[in-house]
Amino acid sequence: MPARPDAVAALPAAPGVYRFRDDGGRVLYVGRAVELRRRVSSYWGDLRDRRHLRRMVLRVARIEALVCDSAHEAAWAERNLLERSMPPWNRIVGGLEVPVSIRLDPSPEAPRLGLAPAHRPAPGARCFGPYLGARKVKLAVSGLERLYPIGHAGPGRTAGEREL
Repeated sequence: MPARPDAVAALPAAPGVYRFRDDGGRVLYVGRAVELRRRVSSYWGDLRDRRHLRRMVLRVARIEALVCDSAHEAAWAERNLLERSMPPWNRIVGGLEVPVSIRLDPSPEAPRLGLAPAHRPAPGARCFGPYLGARKVKLAVSGLERLYPIGHAGPGRTAGEREL
């Protein structure tokens, strides 16, 4: 028996992770949301532009929600649940966001910002994170480099390079 829309209405308007399960208790889909109720209710709305989801929604017997303190925490929870359950309706082959840290190399000769794998921090560098999604973190590092051009400082640089 499919999950009823009134079960969706009982979900909180908070960030979190949701799981759709079938009659046998198998996880069909794992997702995250900034607002659980709104996101999950979208599956019971007009699916004309997402026809592939109709078959899944008809199989949903139970909805589980895990409320998180932030969208960032929800992203981590979703990643962990995806790794654990590998649901058939998630497109996750190579699609998991990679955890990375922002690396600050404090070397006086060449201080610089960069990325480091979260599981393998760079020796001698300060690392901040981990964060999910290397593409977004690279964009943040690029913005930080524009605001604070530390890579253009240091004793080995000319006066012109230091002014950049």
